[in-house]
Amino acid sequence: MSARLPLVLRQLGRPPPRPGPPRRLRVPCRANSGGGGGGACWEGLRGQRRQQDGQARSSCGPGSPAPPARDSIVREVIQNSKEVLKLLQEKNPSFQPVLAIIQAGDDNLMQEVNQNLAEEAGLNISHICLPPDSSEDEIIDEILKINEDNRVHGLALQISEDLFSNKILNALKPEKDVDGVTDINLGKLVRGDAHECFVSPVARAVIELLGKSGVNLDGKKVLVIGAHGSLEAALQCLFQRKGSMTMSSQWKTPQLQSKRV
Repeated sequence: MSARLPLVLRQLGRPPPRPGPPRRLRVPCRANSGGGGGGACWEGLRGQRRQQDGQARSSCGPGSPAPPARDSIVREVIQNSKEVLKLLQEKNPSFQPVLAIIQAGDDNLMQEVNQNLAEEAGLNISHICLPPDSSEDEIIDEILKINEDNRVHGLALQISEDLFSNKILNALKPEKDVDGVTDINLGKLVRGDAHECFVSPVARAVIELLGKSGVNLDGKKVLVIGAHGSLEAALQCLFQRKGSMTMSSQWKTPQLQSKRV
């Protein structure tokens, strides 16, 4: 979620489209408490992060620079997004950034994380919750509605991998495709026009985290494991732009399984 914030705000800097007929935004879906409540999930996630960051720092050898804590990187992204939003609203006070998330399934933790990060950055979220067994046509119908809603600046899909068909992905308007999954955005990235398209925020976050950790990617051999589709393509492009030679593999590859301890 934090990686998407700059992309949504960048979309705000573009000339606004002509206003169309107003359409009421969906009421954000609420996460089930699950006994501990949504807040407990969020606190648990932050506690887990703090524990992992402490373990990472303790594993550094003498004289080794401590890797930046992930919480501090998230704070930096949120602060940068706030500053960009402030500049945009100074030019046009009526701008209110809205990210729509179409979710098919129950992922209460991600709902809570998205909402908390968005509130901190000043981003409004419209959560459209669909049943886990939603059909391709039902998901596309929701996408088309969001495409035509001029108050929504970005659209992300939170659906199972088996629903990521070309028909669904390319139903998104490329200018609202903050995850960079449409053929148009991927094509521009592969062609070298990364500044003219949306790039997978996960892929960009990987490159940024490696850079902040002091990793020089030039001349390195990089094995990308477990990524596929648009994420795999984006990672390969970004690594190659940094001078790396990339290879891809899946977790179930026999050679990888034989190396497990």
